[in-house]
Amino acid sequence: MLNLVLKDVKAGAIFLWAVIPLNVVAALQVSRSGGAFFWANVTCAAFILVALSMLDWKNETGVFVHSLPVTRGMVVRGRYMTAAAIGLLSLLVAASVGTARGLSLSAQGASWPRWVSGDIALAFLLAYAVIAAIYLPCYFRWGFGKGNVVAALVLAAAIIAGGIIGPAAATLADAAAGETVRGAVPPGLIPRGVAAFVQAVGLPTGGTVVMGAAALVLWLSSQVAVRACRHQEF
Repeated sequence: MLNLVLKDVKAGAIFLWAVIPLNVVAALQVSRSGGAFFWANVTCAAFILVALSMLDWKNETGVFVHSLPVTRGMVVRGRYMTAAAIGLLSLLVAASVGTARGLSLSAQGASWPRWVSGDIALAFLLAYAVIAAIYLPCYFRWGFGKGNVVAALVLAAAIIAGGIIGPAAATLADAAAGETVRGAVPPGLIPRGVAAFVQAVGLPTGGTVVMGAAALVLWLSSQVAVRACRHQEF
């Protein structure tokens, strides 16, 4: 399975290099809110994950890989390991660029940016995990073309639903935390929800719960993807 992950890393190396400049550009464009930086980083990580699928589709590597002495479950789990590595790498780049941005603002006499913090890093992990958990089963069931369309529709529906229930849920989260997190935290139900939750229970407990939730989402998704891959035709 490790060889499958290494195959993905080598195939997507050119896209991995895109993380750094995109994050630097995003960091230069935002001030203290960091909303644009947060979502640009999530989008970039998701783009790399989709790009790996595109390379498999363009080079028709699926037939070759599945002709090797590996099970479809191993192929699926290998891609989930790659997805996790992409998320961690993107988080590392974001933390480095965000810290540099924070030091620059501090040197100018400004306060440390709110979006460069542990709870926002946790929110990134959860947001990326949700996107990967939706995209990968669709890809392994319907392939690159149709799978992308289905995943996009599901994500669009989730965004619309979040826009409908998000304000009320965020208000309840703020009230539960005892302090509003609006404004300083990147917009979106996940960043604000995670920030309010961590504020209420503390970073150690909140980090354990959020990372556990992200891992659980990916594990459940991988079980669905393994079953879906068994029905995919090449």
